[in-house]
Amino acid sequence: MKIVFCADRRVLPGLHVALYSVLDRYRGNSRPDFTIFSDDLDAGDRLLLEKTLNALGKTCSLEIRRVDPALFSGFPPLNGSWATYYRLLIPSMIDAERFLYLDADILCDLDVSPLAQLDLGDAPAGFVSEAPLAGCADREVAKLLGASVGEPYFNAGVMLANAREWRRQQITEQALEFIKKHRPPYHDQSALNFVLHRRAYQLDERFNTIVNMRKHWPALKTPVGSINRLLHFVEYPKPWDLGAEFLHPQYRIWKSVLEKTAMKDFRSWQDTPARRLPRTAKAKTGYQKAIKDRLLFTGYTKGWLKRVKGL
Repeated sequence: MKIVFCADRRVLPGLHVALYSVLDRYRGNSRPDFTIFSDDLDAGDRLLLEKTLNALGKTCSLEIRRVDPALFSGFPPLNGSWATYYRLLIPSMIDAERFLYLDADILCDLDVSPLAQLDLGDAPAGFVSEAPLAGCADREVAKLLGASVGEPYFNAGVMLANAREWRRQQITEQALEFIKKHRPPYHDQSALNFVLHRRAYQLDERFNTIVNMRKHWPALKTPVGSINRLLHFVEYPKPWDLGAEFLHPQYRIWKSVLEKTAMKDFRSWQDTPARRLPRTAKAKTGYQKAIKDRLLFTGYTKGWLKRVKGL
């Protein structure tokens, strides 16, 4: 099974957790082949990633493919990086008819190998719905698509791609054209939702559980190994961002896997490319919400709070 990430050195701690957790829970008959598209990961980074994977004693492969960020220099960056757009190039750069794309800010606590046999029909890709169009945060795309209460807005952090149909239907070309024209606030996720509207396959939400949504908190009360979901840390701060050890509501869950990787000694205040201050208004708002949710999640998991808004 081909499993793909797009990442740079700023998300290395997350990438180690993601790779380790996917391989740890993988039970497929064919070996997992990991490919990372990046513009700055070097030989030392690869050796460290291999050390993380080798710790499990399972057969797999790891390849790092170089991408020229200049290809997207006119596009709005995400946190100073163009890596989010690299996923649009994967179908034309990879030798596979199907692949599973994953963001680096995930922790996988279920076996993804059954997705290799899922019948996507003529859908170019499958995603998990984040919200109905009428209630999604991406208001520009919602307006363009009619803001339906019954149609989904997908989160692009987990994408099961049918590469043959993707190429045949020219999804990359259409998405790039949308981004050039609209410069959307949610980057390639906005473009994919617009281009794949009514053409995408809807995956079970277990394959992309957004941890900051309080409706998912009951599933997060159990330790890693029994959650049976792919967890996605979508907002600020990421579990590796500055101060997340003390502020992120689900940091202990993420750390329980980090400490099994080759980056087990990583701390957010260390002088590494992963260290990031909350400079934007969105990031600062995320930190404020994290503080509140840390208190609420702690009270909820310990049984001190019987009722929490959103549960």
